[in-house]
Amino acid sequence: MSMFTNAQEFSAFGQAQFDKAVRLSSIFLSSAERLTNLQLEISRKLLAANAETLKQLSAIKDPKAFAEFQAGLAQPSLDKALTTAREVYDATLVTQTELTSFVEEQVAETNKQVLEAIDRLAKTAPVGSEPAVQALKNLVSTSSAAFENASKTAKKVGSEFAEASVEAAETSAKAASAAVSRARKAPAAPAA
Repeated sequence: MSMFTNAQEFSAFGQAQFDKAVRLSSIFLSSAERLTNLQLEISRKLLAANAETLKQLSAIKDPKAFAEFQAGLAQPSLDKALTTAREVYDATLVTQTELTSFVEEQVAETNKQVLEAIDRLAKTAPVGSEPAVQALKNLVSTSSAAFENASKTAKKVGSEFAEASVEAAETSAKAASAAVSRARKAPAAPAA
């Protein structure tokens, strides 16, 4: 039994594969565009911040003001690094979600096509082969359900892990920031 019974089915199959390739390419291009735009935005902010820092640095006239200026640089840098990490995480999460959705749709479509092929096969199968056909259908359905369950579990675990990692990084950064603030406010030890 042939997979395609006529040229029209073959043409429709080819068009469907082309559409899938275009959609997948679109996902990757959108991801690249998001990350490139993010990189450009970060570069602009960094350039503006560096220009402002240099402007402030050039206005410093004494060592005490320089020490205060230097101590004040850590917190904004830490905040910017955290913000940047979060923005990159969010951009990659969007891509991951789109790709996961694409793969799930392809698996569902493939399962549907396999079941349709089994039904076509059953119509021409010899008498008495119904149990074998039903077993094939059950196998496909069970495999599909197992994939869905594994996919849902992987999404949940992956999402929870990523969120926990981001939260842990933010907590560590806040703790480091607090330590820097305390160090700045602590009185200087007398010189011996």
